[in-house]
Amino acid sequence: MKATRSPALSYFPVYVGLFAALTLAAICNSFLDIQYGAFRFEALLWSLLFAFTLWIGWRQQGEVSAGGKKAQKVVLVVGLLLTVVLFIPMWRFPRAGLAMLLMLQAAQNCVTVTRRQLYLGLLVSLVAVMFAASHYRADWTMLFYLLPYIVAVVFSLVGEQINRRTDEVRREGLKIGVAGGQGAAIAFATALILLNGALLYSLTPQVSWPSWFWSYGQPGHLGKLGGSPGFQPGQSGDGSANQSTSGSGQGQGADGEGMSGSGLSIADMREAARRPGMPGWQASSINALADMAEGIGQVMQPVRLHLSELWDALKEWLKQHQQALVLSLLALLALALLLGAWKFGKELRLTVWLRAQLDYLWLVHGSGLTGAKPTATDYYAAMQRLFDLHEHARPASANAREYLASLSLHFRHLSEDVQQFTLLFEKARYGNQALTPAELAQMGAIYQRLYRQADVLNSLNVPLGKRRMSGG
Repeated sequence: MKATRSPALSYFPVYVGLFAALTLAAICNSFLDIQYGAFRFEALLWSLLFAFTLWIGWRQQGEVSAGGKKAQKVVLVVGLLLTVVLFIPMWRFPRAGLAMLLMLQAAQNCVTVTRRQLYLGLLVSLVAVMFAASHYRADWTMLFYLLPYIVAVVFSLVGEQINRRTDEVRREGLKIGVAGGQGAAIAFATALILLNGALLYSLTPQVSWPSWFWSYGQPGHLGKLGGSPGFQPGQSGDGSANQSTSGSGQGQGADGEGMSGSGLSIADMREAARRPGMPGWQASSINALADMAEGIGQVMQPVRLHLSELWDALKEWLKQHQQALVLSLLALLALALLLGAWKFGKELRLTVWLRAQLDYLWLVHGSGLTGAKPTATDYYAAMQRLFDLHEHARPASANAREYLASLSLHFRHLSEDVQQFTLLFEKARYGNQALTPAELAQMGAIYQRLYRQADVLNSLNVPLGKRRMSGG
């Protein structure tokens, strides 16, 4: 069986999104060693590497060229040398293994010309981000890079889908100038997906409102919004198990007491901004957030006090009127049950069924016992209720002849009896003489046949066209 080739990739914004995702994933791992002062240099190197290799992949426009394969080999050799000379001695495993993975992806970028390779690059970025987020040094300040990473991934996926759909429309012969609207469509779809994701997260029950995940069994501190583990100059930059254990212990000691707290304090934010190696723009942003949170807290303090007083008053009122509230709720519950029972009975048409059975008992078996003789109007009303039971009620605006035509159309096997029954009713209703006892007996006999045939035959309520198709 011949394998199908993945669709070609040539849309420049998709490469931009992949570049942003890979770069931010690498920056998240470089952020773990921010206290050593090489964060900006590492971020710049990863950015240049991914930008150069993805530019080579985009220049091939969906078809791998000899130049792309040559560049891939060069990057692979450079990555191997860096792994042996720099990554393993400096970071040791598993951090060195992650750097090797990123170098392999940089080599793959040189021949990234299909959608499958795009997805592979995004998967590698996701692995790198998960590694950084689960590290014991990760804390809430990494969100400055994680949130843009999510935007970049969604942007890449949406851009690829919209561009592919645009190419399909263009190939189908619709020569429409759609290139100008692609950017707006991608931006709108990306924003809509992110807003929906934020809304779903806000509606998802959490262990406590500032917690991002259930922390038990998780090695990192990223999901806890309450302080940072505190970087000590003596800590190593590798991610080995023994270092992770010692670092985690430090993070839960006196310096990291806030990690088990229920929220992020303003003092924690300001201390995070003063962390050694923190980029200036990030420190300024954190301080601005702290100032804004402090201002909002001062403004909201009277509001919180007033709401607290209202809540206390409400609890006191509920305690005083507890019995009345319980009785009211019980009454509302009983009313809801009665309403539901009425709706349920109406849906099952119990009233119509009961009237039809009572009509039959009185007209066929009960008239002799009670002494009251049924009239033609009684018989005709009983016939209407009988057909109403079988979901063919008489319209309010229809006269006897129109109703007869409708019944003859839908119940062909009863058309003769219904016609004779209607003629006798019209004679009694509009004629100058009352019906004779024989004619009333004839109406009674027809009513019995209608009742039995309508109740037994399965062709009731089947439209004429369907009966013809089934041979009825």
